[in-house]
Amino acid sequence: MTSRCQFGAAAKNCKDAGDDLGYRVYSLLAAVALFCANYDAEGNPYGAYFTSPTGQRSLIAEDLSDADLDALAGIVNEISDSDFRARVADILWECRRDHKMAEVAVHAFLKAADAVKTDELWPPYVERLERAANLAARIGFGKPLHEQVLRVVDSGIKEFEDNQKAGLRCERLMRISFAHKASDAERYANLSEKLAKKFAEAGNWDFSQTYWESAQAWYGRGKETEQAHRCGLAAAECLVSKAEAGLADKKLGAPFAAHWMGAGVEALRQARADSKRINDIHRRFLDLQQEALGALNPMELKVDEIPGFRENEAKVRTAAVAHVSGYAFERAVVRLAHIAKPTDVEQLREQIRKQSEEFIWSKIVETEALDHTGKIADKIPPSGFGPDDIEDDALRKRMVLQSNEFGWQLPVAWRIEPARLAILKEHPIRRRDLFFLVAYNPFIAPGHEGIYVRGLQAGFFGDWLVAAHILIPQIEASIRHVFQQHGIVTSTLESDETQKERDLNQLLWMPEMEKIFGPDITFDLRGILIERFGANMRNESAHGLMPESAFYQPTVVYLWWLVLRLCVTAHVQTRIVTQAASSAESTSAHNTRGNDAASG
Repeated sequence: MTSRCQFGAAAKNCKDAGDDLGYRVYSLLAAVALFCANYDAEGNPYGAYFTSPTGQRSLIAEDLSDADLDALAGIVNEISDSDFRARVADILWECRRDHKMAEVAVHAFLKAADAVKTDELWPPYVERLERAANLAARIGFGKPLHEQVLRVVDSGIKEFEDNQKAGLRCERLMRISFAHKASDAERYANLSEKLAKKFAEAGNWDFSQTYWESAQAWYGRGKETEQAHRCGLAAAECLVSKAEAGLADKKLGAPFAAHWMGAGVEALRQARADSKRINDIHRRFLDLQQEALGALNPMELKVDEIPGFRENEAKVRTAAVAHVSGYAFERAVVRLAHIAKPTDVEQLREQIRKQSEEFIWSKIVETEALDHTGKIADKIPPSGFGPDDIEDDALRKRMVLQSNEFGWQLPVAWRIEPARLAILKEHPIRRRDLFFLVAYNPFIAPGHEGIYVRGLQAGFFGDWLVAAHILIPQIEASIRHVFQQHGIVTSTLESDETQKERDLNQLLWMPEMEKIFGPDITFDLRGILIERFGANMRNESAHGLMPESAFYQPTVVYLWWLVLRLCVTAHVQTRIVTQAASSAESTSAHNTRGNDAASG
């Protein structure tokens, strides 16, 4: 197609030569060439080439004035380039509903399709034929022009049906015929099945699956229910075969195979396969998930290649040790609680948004969260190439994922652990040493103080298995206790008049959570305890899904520190209030003695 650059250059030449009419004509043609054609869009398909973040955009077909459209109508039949003539005529049809221009566009699209017809690079060819068929149908479904286009489509199918290099060309052409109610269902069904078998023999399971689905649709059109069901099953089995083929490929391996075997299970269910077959494939899927866990390599951050990283780490760790060393135990604990800060949610949110704009990966690839048994716990679908704004749910999950992979680990390695070990080196840390922190603490429900002491002490000694098992249930009890102090109902009333306490999965999502604890601590607690793209520690530990090694990860240390911080914050606030009350009482007593002395 004649390019915008050619029209732009011609317009410049006319302007330099003082040819105002030529300049305006070529400028108009340059604008028309710039329209971005989206034939799947509702309404006029010739949209803006670009749209800025502020909402400004380039011209669209609907911006053309009557004078512009008159000028295009006057030259459309003189345009030699069939692609550009099809575009101009199509715009005149869309903007004026000129049936003659629609006919011109149909013939031009057919000619343009023939000009780009090759065996492998087929999408431009199919796109032009599809637009021609849709235009012809709109001005007369089943009329001679429409039938002519469908004959061209069928001839394209016949020309390439024995050429495997053409890939999915025949399927896409048959899709046009299907949408336009072509009557030769039996021939197309048989052809689809033949091509599905050919691609299966070649090990191309994606193409084979697509052709089996095409055969299923054509048999369904012909009311051949059993044949359609058989082809649907064959399409589902292609996913199973793809998984097994991937397992044999060392570059793909078990993670790839597990993903597609899981898709095969669901496809077989939807295809109404035999229950025994579904169960067999499901068991195979679970086996592959277990195998995939051993094959997955953690994302390695090569910190030694980052200039200055190790030097900065050493400085921060030294400062962390100095921050708590040489202090009485109570003071050292308070300083440990404030040695780091919870996740800055707003900063993290902006960081993820920026990454989504700069990197393409999340736009094209689905992200999966696996539990400790290798099962898929949650998914983030690819965001695509639409508006840059990420949906709130996907944005939150990506924030949690990044915190789980990196965000909670750095403060543990650089600050929390060096400081904990320094305190452990200087103090015996007996249980009675920690009672100052839990006594009359508004964060801790009465009767739970001793439990907290044991959990916190286990953490100081690095026994993270014990610390996590003790403290995770206590966090739930403490949040419920704090809510109740604020007059918030934490139980439900069932229809049979029984009452059930809300668990952590519900409490952490109550709107009062952020109001009381703040968005940063709330984010960390949700991410570590109940988010599937986080550690999901509350749920996985409660159901026995976490192996022992999972409790000796930085995220568990961070959770312990976060609990310590909550206890210290409540303890300090209580002490401030108590001191203020004592000061007030002392002042009152002094005033009373003064008055007594004056009266005496």
